[in-house]
Amino acid sequence: MIDTARLDQLFQKLGERGAESYVMDRVEDISERLADIEWQYRQGALSEIAREARIVSRLSADIGLTSLARVVRDLGVSAGRGDMIAFRAVWERLVRIGDRSLAQVWEVPGLSL
Repeated sequence: MIDTARLDQLFQKLGERGAESYVMDRVEDISERLADIEWQYRQGALSEIAREARIVSRLSADIGLTSLARVVRDLGVSAGRGDMIAFRAVWERLVRIGDRSLAQVWEVPGLSL
C-alpha cells in the first residue's frame, strides 16, 4: 500500500523533479538494502538484518510505502529475537510485498521514474 498523502507532501515540498529524484533515490537504496538483507539472511547474520531492517523500514515509510515499512520492521523484530520460525514466515511475506510495493511506485501518477 502506498500512502499517497505522503507522496503529495514530497511533491509539494520538493517540486516535481525534486520529488521524483528523491523517490527514485530511496527506491534504489531500498532495493540495494533488501539485496543486502537477503545476503545477510543466507549468511545467518541476524543481528545485521535487524539493524538493516530498521533503516529500510524508515526509508520505506519516508516515501509512503507503508506495507513494506511494516513488513520490514517485523522482519527486523523477528531477527533481533532470533526467532527463525517467525523470521522465515515474515521473509516470505517480505518477498511478496517488497516486489509489489516497489512496482507500485512506478505506477503512481506524476512519477516518471
